This record gives sequence, structure tokens and C-alpha cells, in this order.
Amino acid sequence: MQLKLNNSKVLKLALASATTLLFLAPTLGVKALSNSEQNGTKIRDSFLVAQANCPTRRSTVDRTFETPNYYVTICSGDARNSLGYYVGAAKDGSGGITVPLTRRSGDRYIAANGNTIYAITPYELRVSQNGRTILNERILAASGDDTVVTRGCRNRESTFVTAETASYVISICGGNFPGTYIGESKNGSGRIRLPLQRYERDRYVAVNGNTRYILTPNELRVTQNGQTILRETIRNWN
Repeated sequence: MQLKLNNSKVLKLALASATTLLFLAPTLGVKALSNSEQNGTKIRDSFLVAQANCPTRRSTVDRTFETPNYYVTICSGDARNSLGYYVGAAKDGSGGITVPLTRRSGDRYIAANGNTIYAITPYELRVSQNGRTILNERILAASGDDTVVTRGCRNRESTFVTAETASYVISICGGNFPGTYIGESKNGSGRIRLPLQRYERDRYVAVNGNTRYILTPNELRVTQNGQTILRETIRNWN
């Protein structure tokens, strides 16, 4: 797909950064947002802007996502591409890109633009080029069917911990005290919700049959029949 750049100034900026180039072409009518709008905008409010960016009138908004720096819209299919479209737009209004989807699998959407692959789930946006990840951002919010979907703890629950590894997002939820372990795979393949067996300081343990989930600020470790089957370092702990 050939991409058009707004002007020579944008061209110079795009050439200065290969990563930025992915989202600086083309603008597709994306509205520039002021600082106050950026800070206060909810993903539900972006539906009208997102709808304007779907490539045809028959292509409507299926899902919208927000990362720290981008809005992403998944548009429904049309006669040109039955799977639909991936529409990415920079929050600073500098540009956007529309790419046909090549795969939809549950909450995972994949689009390809030459050797550049865009993959988005309710947990992360990952862009790779020639098999190498060049951009990875967590999802701040996601919506579908005009209903905001929040990951992790339920609306009426307290969130005690949110942790992130290379492959998972883990939440410790409860009321007045921690009571629930929630593990979600970033690729959208699975989610588990378990009562905590015990917790002490920053160590949380949940059990599902002979499988044990142990979360600390340093690592997520999963054991089965006493044998470690997964161990990943904690990247973020909040």
C-alpha cells in the first residue's frame, strides 16, 4: 500500500526515525488534539474520530484501543477486504496509517504492510519489522460494541497490584484485602481468575489443582506438581 505524507516537514521528521515513520504516514483525516484534550480524552470519546477514519462508509468501528502514544481502530470488513482494517493514529495528530487485516483471532488482530506487522490485543500493541520488534506499548483502554472493557480487576473491586511480564499481565484484586489473582496472556489466548491461597507482604500465591502461581515484585513463577513450568521476570510493578 502506498503511503502519502502530509508535507515536506513531516517527510523530514519521518526520515529521522524509522519507528516514527510507521505512524507518520498518512494522516487520513486524524484530528490533532490539544494537550488538555489528550490528557482528558477517554477511548469512548474517540469513537466519532475513529469512525471518520474507517476507509469506507460500509466499514464501521469494531474495536478501539488506546496506548500511551497511539489510538488504534479495528474497522469491519467491506467488499475490498472482508477481514477489516487496522487504523493507527498518533495522539499528537502527526499522522496515521490504514492497513488491511490479515488475521482476526478472538481479541487478537494482525495487519501486514509489506515486511511490517501490526499485532494488537487488549493488552499490548506490538509492531515488528523483518521479525524484529520495533515498537511495543501497553494498552491503556480498549472498547468494543461501545462498551469500555477494562482489563484486570472488576469495577467494584480494589486493585492491589498490577504486574507485567514479557507474556502476561497479572492483577491482584479484592475488597478490603487482597483476595483474587487474575492472569491474562498478552496475546489474547487466555485468562485465569483464582482465589488467593495466601499472601504476605509482596508475595501472592494462587492454586488451581496441582498448578501454583507465585507472584513477587521480581518474578512470576508457575509450578506444576512441584516442578517449575514457567518463570518470567517482572517488567512493571504497580
